[in-house]
Amino acid sequence: MKGYTPPVSSEPAVDSAMREALALSLNGRGGAFPNPMVGAVVLGNGDGGSLVVGRGWHGCCGGPHAEAVALDEAGELARGATLVVTLEPCCHTGRTDPCVERIISSGISRVVAAMADPDPRMDGRGFEALRAGGVEVEVGLMAEEAARLNRVYLHYKRTGRSFLHLKLAATLDGRIAARDGSSRWITSGPARARAGSMRAEAGAVLVGAGTVLTDDPSLLPPEPQSPAYCRLVAAGRRPLPAGAKVFDRRARTVVAHPGESRPYWVPEGVDTLPLPEGPPGLDLHALLEGCASLGVGEVLCEGGAALATSLVSEGLVDRLSFFTAPALLGGEGLPVFGPLGIGSISEALEIEDARIEILGCDVLVEGGIVHRPG
Repeated sequence: MKGYTPPVSSEPAVDSAMREALALSLNGRGGAFPNPMVGAVVLGNGDGGSLVVGRGWHGCCGGPHAEAVALDEAGELARGATLVVTLEPCCHTGRTDPCVERIISSGISRVVAAMADPDPRMDGRGFEALRAGGVEVEVGLMAEEAARLNRVYLHYKRTGRSFLHLKLAATLDGRIAARDGSSRWITSGPARARAGSMRAEAGAVLVGAGTVLTDDPSLLPPEPQSPAYCRLVAAGRRPLPAGAKVFDRRARTVVAHPGESRPYWVPEGVDTLPLPEGPPGLDLHALLEGCASLGVGEVLCEGGAALATSLVSEGLVDRLSFFTAPALLGGEGLPVFGPLGIGSISEALEIEDARIEILGCDVLVEGGIVHRPG
């Protein structure tokens, strides 16, 4: 990587500033995409270099960058100060001027960054430009935390797709609904509250046509919701009733469908996303690329077994949240997954970085699915 310097022994004030910058970056969740979430803190020379004189974050795409906001607040106190930032400052001109130029002209003497920006226009070039301008640069402080918080952006830069978070809720025997299709409520109140917070953190929630027809969900997050929040329906060729709750005007709704022509049954005021066909009716790779083009960084899938099975089979699940309730529905119930082409235990899909949490009487397991090549 260009311009990389291993992190030096950090001072407590810089550690504290980086933790604050990481927390500040979360203010950009839902609004910054397709840009990264970035937080910045300016440490002035007072109190031995531990005095915070400026703070900032990147709130929305096209808005001022975190570094510029923090430097505006610091003013003349930025001269000789340290800028602590969660991502490499930009060196290219886009909707805003390059942050590197602003940092150099402000008189900042040192920049401590958590990680480089994988954007091919950057990838260390921002650090090189800072050094050329006489600024000391250190990279790598709390890099893992920064990468975790910006996983949606990093995934988008790597794949061109939205980050797919699959949420499932099932009984102890792996059933998501009873024989009659009823599934409310498999999990307890605390588990449903956590699921609601997942909606609030995502840019969109995705279901298939079957879920709309069976459950008629509103797919709304807890209030208040982001103005950019979107409800996505992977409809295939199945008509949906105009009176479905997902078509109300309380949030934006997008119907993904095969072919170029707008389906006749889609109500006025509802957007559409034409896609190529593929299992289970739509090309799911194209669906997630289309979501990214709509400005959706993270998609939370709450669909049924068919959609979940296809997403797992295609290797498109970037994070899994699986709620298990202490109940049994037996063989008559609907299984959480269809066939995945697994013939032996050695072929089982494993969950990496698994985290387990107890929510009321339910168990939540979260992690990433390890997909074996081939």
